[in-house]
Amino acid sequence: MDTRAHNSTVRVMTYNIRMDTPEDGTNQWSNRKDRVFRLIQRYHPDLFGVQEALPHQLTDLQSALPSYEWYGVGRDDGVSNGEFSAIFYRRDIFHLQRQGTFWLSETPDTPGSKGWDAALPRICTWVILRDRRSGQSIAHFNTHLDHVGKTARREGARLIASRIRELTGLAMPTILTGD
Repeated sequence: MDTRAHNSTVRVMTYNIRMDTPEDGTNQWSNRKDRVFRLIQRYHPDLFGVQEALPHQLTDLQSALPSYEWYGVGRDDGVSNGEFSAIFYRRDIFHLQRQGTFWLSETPDTPGSKGWDAALPRICTWVILRDRRSGQSIAHFNTHLDHVGKTARREGARLIASRIRELTGLAMPTILTGD
């Protein structure tokens, strides 16, 4: 994202890191996490969204990438259960102003709610950040759409667009990442 009017460029990345499951055999998190860390370090994004992250994977990311802060909640309970669609941001560049999560469902403010024909609960995480370099606020939304439900993907995208308008007033640069 180029915000030339404010003399700053924002480097953004999205990464479905895949949940950690024993069924993955040689592709388990313990065998691939160092490659994930190296890739993120190589590109050194200012912001990045992750999908399918479990709490211990977020802890590993935070330990390996200490220049980042993150925000997110578990999709199953709005706290720590289930996969996260977390947003990481460089603390030297951004200051967190506001944050939240909504569920891609007919009841978006109900933690764990599953919408339309979705196979699983799905969320969209968002943050409003102030760029310390320019003073400008920017919004970042991160999601993981359902892999089964066509209606859930369509309606989830509509809900995200509506919430972007509601939360930003379309008055600031807005980034949407996801899978």
